[in-house]
Amino acid sequence: MKISDLKPGQKVSINGISAEYLGIQKVRIPNFGKAEKRVFRCEGIDVYRYYNLNEGSKTLKSEKIKLQKNS
Repeated sequence: MKISDLKPGQKVSINGISAEYLGIQKVRIPNFGKAEKRVFRCEGIDVYRYYNLNEGSKTLKSEKIKLQKNS
């Protein structure tokens, strides 16, 4: 499965940290402007992980991302 196959709201684990995929959003980058990125919000702490759009073709395994089971 690729990063681009994820659906917004899907729960994943990135390097053992629980996160939620928020989809593609415009984010502000200091000293650069705005850019579209794939956004993950880590749960429990206010940390966001960003991936470039062209990284959507990478596999989840190569980026150490695991899908979490819905309970």
